[in-house]
Amino acid sequence: MVPWEEINPDEIYLRFYTLGYRERLSYFEKYVRSNPYIGDKEKNEMAIDHLLALFELGKYEKFLYEVDPMIEYVVDQNIYRHNGEDAFYLLLFKKAASHYNLEEWDSAKFILLQLKKIRPEDKICQMLLSRIERKKGLGHSPFWQSMVVLGFLFSFFTYILDIFIIEPFAYKWHEVAVLVTELSFVLATVLLCFLCYTLIRLRR
Repeated sequence: MVPWEEINPDEIYLRFYTLGYRERLSYFEKYVRSNPYIGDKEKNEMAIDHLLALFELGKYEKFLYEVDPMIEYVVDQNIYRHNGEDAFYLLLFKKAASHYNLEEWDSAKFILLQLKKIRPEDKICQMLLSRIERKKGLGHSPFWQSMVVLGFLFSFFTYILDIFIIEPFAYKWHEVAVLVTELSFVLATVLLCFLCYTLIRLRR
């Protein structure tokens, strides 16, 4: 148990802003989060910078876990600026960027479209939207992924059908069945290779 009454809240506040991102995380958890002697304004200011440190260090899951309550607080308390920036826009953009970095394209796109309505001139927002559209291209298309699965399934079922029905009882159709089986298998394989290729290119 930290003896809060023996630690000057102002010293904690000043010390927090001398630390790097990684040190801020442990310092915030130890001296700030549950400290009853730090005022709400100062604590939430440090909480925002703690969130930004999480983002800068690539701890996107934890950032997303904690950011929504802070966004609600910023809106409820009418906090307009943080370090000279629009606090609401800043947190919401970082939330979108976190989803983007986790390859959660739909969540990122939804937020970015809302931000675009607020600031149509934001080039970074537009750039991320363009990247998402490219990354959600053929490689991430549920339709083409389904085509691969259906192609292999069709090839498998025509092969089984040929072995147990066509070849024993309708041999004249055997060559056609073999051709259809091989063709569907080859097409599915080619499409699968192309989808894998596009995904590898997008991840570079």
